[in-house]
Amino acid sequence: MALSPELRAALEWMREDFEALVGHAPSEELDRPSEGTKWSNRELLFHMWFGQRIARVMVPVMGGFSRLPGAVARGYARVLAAATAPYEWVNYIGSVGGARLLGLERARRWMARDTEWLLGWADGATETELGRGMSVPPSWDPYFTAWMTRQDLLEWAPKHYRHHRAQLTLSSVRTESGRRGTGLS
Repeated sequence: MALSPELRAALEWMREDFEALVGHAPSEELDRPSEGTKWSNRELLFHMWFGQRIARVMVPVMGGFSRLPGAVARGYARVLAAATAPYEWVNYIGSVGGARLLGLERARRWMARDTEWLLGWADGATETELGRGMSVPPSWDPYFTAWMTRQDLLEWAPKHYRHHRAQLTLSSVRTESGRRGTGLS
């Protein structure tokens, strides 16, 4: 079972939009604060790529946990939920440090590769493989649910991206007259 055309388009749009944002963001605007976060635009862009990396990493993790007894994944999710405060700190610092040390050009290349990997994996996935999932800590992201399948994870990625895209304070985002591109709502 291949991805729906809408989900494929949403994932492809993320890659293209990220390319445009990173490629056209005025350098003087990258260190401006974003709206509603502690990150600068540069750091938030790095975090937006990191969401795609999380999706890529979680596809095989979910496959592995889906083969274990449900109690194992639920226990793992409880451990992760208990570590929410350190997770939030690492999530914040990782984007600050990553944006500064690794840069957006590298994040742009990684976004393209991660998206291609996700699309390639999904194109070869069966309905059963897309339906494999595990318990996750919903406290880690407003779009996480207590149980998510790989399909849900692929749908999460554009939601996470669009959520943070709306927080960018780049003039190239503001001049789009509210256009948010293709994506799942």
